[in-house]
Amino acid sequence: MTLTFNSCSTITNNKTEQGNPIARVYEKYLYESDVEGVGKGAAKPEDSVLAVKNYIDAWIRHNLILHYAEENLSEKNTDLEKQLTDYRESLTVFYYEKELIKQKLDTVVDEQEITDYYKKYIDNFELKTAVSKMRYVMFPKSLKIKTDSATVWMKKQNEVNQSKLRNFCIDNAVKYQISDSSWFSIDELTSILPLEENNLDNAPYNKSYQTMSDSAYQYLVSFDDLKLKGNAAPMQYVRKDIINIILNKRKLAYLSTIHNSIYEDALQNKKFETY
Repeated sequence: MTLTFNSCSTITNNKTEQGNPIARVYEKYLYESDVEGVGKGAAKPEDSVLAVKNYIDAWIRHNLILHYAEENLSEKNTDLEKQLTDYRESLTVFYYEKELIKQKLDTVVDEQEITDYYKKYIDNFELKTAVSKMRYVMFPKSLKIKTDSATVWMKKQNEVNQSKLRNFCIDNAVKYQISDSSWFSIDELTSILPLEENNLDNAPYNKSYQTMSDSAYQYLVSFDDLKLKGNAAPMQYVRKDIINIILNKRKLAYLSTIHNSIYEDALQNKKFETY
């Protein structure tokens, strides 16, 4: 449970609009209203009582260390208030900008824009590791399935075979990726398939069909292409990165426009001046 503690004010009598005080640390008080809802979902009444007791104890401990921190920092860290003010202002601007972006920013990136960016900045997408383009089907060994037909459907791609293979996967597979080939690094391949930790550069992961198995599963795998380290990454492999880059550029441009608009409006309406 995450505890959020209210900063309670000093009281001059035993009861305020917040109810009776139930704990005090120096000049701060915790009220009945502050613990409303604490332990509300408890299965037993005693669990609810324990939850409130734990909350009060945590509140006391939190405010004790806070008191000592404030007392000691007040002498040595004179700019603490400025830091807190700066942080609050930055946080306020951050949430305002976040809400603006959520409401106004166009987040649709079409394929042409992705392609254009990829072609323009292709040198920025050099592969740091080899990647293989792969389709695969994973199913339990316990099913004792004959895979001859599925192998044919994997090897000979056409509309009819694709439909048959999809039905096979729906009925039998635990995981599969057959609609189109996706690009995987060696780390991604070894997390999906029972592969040795060898170098993808020297492995037969290009234009080959393989069957694999481990203690529980059997795999039908079609390696359809290979790109080696140092080459330009395939566009599909970096597609999500490109979308994020484009959206980030849009966000920065949009916020710059908003900032300038606010400034110009304030300038025209004499909302600020310099001396």
